[in-house]
Amino acid sequence: MSDVCRITPITAQEVVPQFRDGETPMRYFMFLLLGSMLIVTGCSNSTPTTETSQSDSKTTEDSEPNGATESSMVIDVAEAMGKIESYYKEGNYKAAFPLLDQLHNAKVCPPEGYAIRAQILDHSGLTTQAISSLTLALTKQRDNAEWHNMLGLLFVKTQNVPMAQQAFTKAVELDPGYSKAFNNRGLMLVAIKEYDKAISDFDVAILKSPKYVDAYNNRGYAYLELGKFDKAVENFSQCIKIDPDYVKGYNNRGFALTKLGAPEQAVADFTAAIEKSPYEVKHYLHRRDAYQAIGKLEEANQDQASAQWVQQVLLLVKQIQRNPKDANLFVQRAELFAKKNKFEEAAKDLEQAQKLDETLASIYVTRGSINFQQKKYQETVESCTKALEFGQNFDASSLRGDAYMALGKLDQAIADYQSAERFDNAVAMAYWKRAATKESGGDKAGAEKDKATALQLDPEVEKRVIK
Repeated sequence: MSDVCRITPITAQEVVPQFRDGETPMRYFMFLLLGSMLIVTGCSNSTPTTETSQSDSKTTEDSEPNGATESSMVIDVAEAMGKIESYYKEGNYKAAFPLLDQLHNAKVCPPEGYAIRAQILDHSGLTTQAISSLTLALTKQRDNAEWHNMLGLLFVKTQNVPMAQQAFTKAVELDPGYSKAFNNRGLMLVAIKEYDKAISDFDVAILKSPKYVDAYNNRGYAYLELGKFDKAVENFSQCIKIDPDYVKGYNNRGFALTKLGAPEQAVADFTAAIEKSPYEVKHYLHRRDAYQAIGKLEEANQDQASAQWVQQVLLLVKQIQRNPKDANLFVQRAELFAKKNKFEEAAKDLEQAQKLDETLASIYVTRGSINFQQKKYQETVESCTKALEFGQNFDASSLRGDAYMALGKLDQAIADYQSAERFDNAVAMAYWKRAATKESGGDKAGAEKDKATALQLDPEVEKRVIK
């Protein structure tokens, strides 16, 4: 129970998660914020299974032979706790929970058991039950600062600020050197906009743990809210000094620098944040604003487009999590990756889509498109040919036509364009080039016919050839 992790699956420890979010109600925003920032010792990084959630309401009768009950059984508490702790560390909550129930029902569960039970319940989304279980643990062991800190985090989840603050206060009273509890109480003070008091708690957290990067970040945010932008920059800079890969330090310092009227420096910080965490929408939006401030509108527009692209990717990530066997979703994400020349990521998604449904033509069309972008024209032909095995496909025919065109195979290109029912400038160029080939081969009639078709599709085709 000594591992340090966050109580939510959110990995960001960001004090300023969305500077531009003026549409979210502040009270709700602050709880989302706190949920992503607070730290707890002793919770597992594993994600509970659905069965774990259901096990809270189960009896343990199914696991007892011959209809025995807990009251008629002699339970070896030490042995049971050894198994529970082992299962818990492995993330095997389904195995741990029935044993905890046995101890609880037999009224021999030690406080450590209730603490583990609380964390399993919390991971299963049963926060209220987790609070009850942890409270039981604390009635048996009142002087455990870590559990009071954990209880505070659970109260944060239920949006009970007074009880959360009380729990964090108890934690620091029991352990005056508990820097994480000071940090967490400081964040509660941030939530109620008592920034000066919050800074005092962050000061203590930093005094007790001089390299506590999150506390510097949080103190920087408090200074930011007080309008002390230079102090905010100092704290965010300290974050980066302690941990050069601390993404939130770059993002938050960039924002503070914009407040100080230094958008050029802010651009550099937002760029660093993007390089280290390319799938955070807010980083692009912040840099967009900084570019706008210095009059670089083209770059600002590019960042706006990048932000939208990231949003699309993240949406598909969520959809794939909900529907992991939907091959079409993997193809769609591959197409998005290809737009940003992320060919390796696209290839992986297409491989997964093919495992799920090898008859899905769009897999091969998308793969062909990626090959075409990389000027792998023969591979493009092969991918599109595979797609056409599953029936008529205008996209496959059109793309294969382009690949044949690039390979100089004009007859095949035109045949595919016809199958795709495509009539644009590229098709006109194919006819014009074939006309030239026929003319040099002595087929003047054929050449004139192709020229006429080309000019009908694009009256300017000859001028484009000359260019």
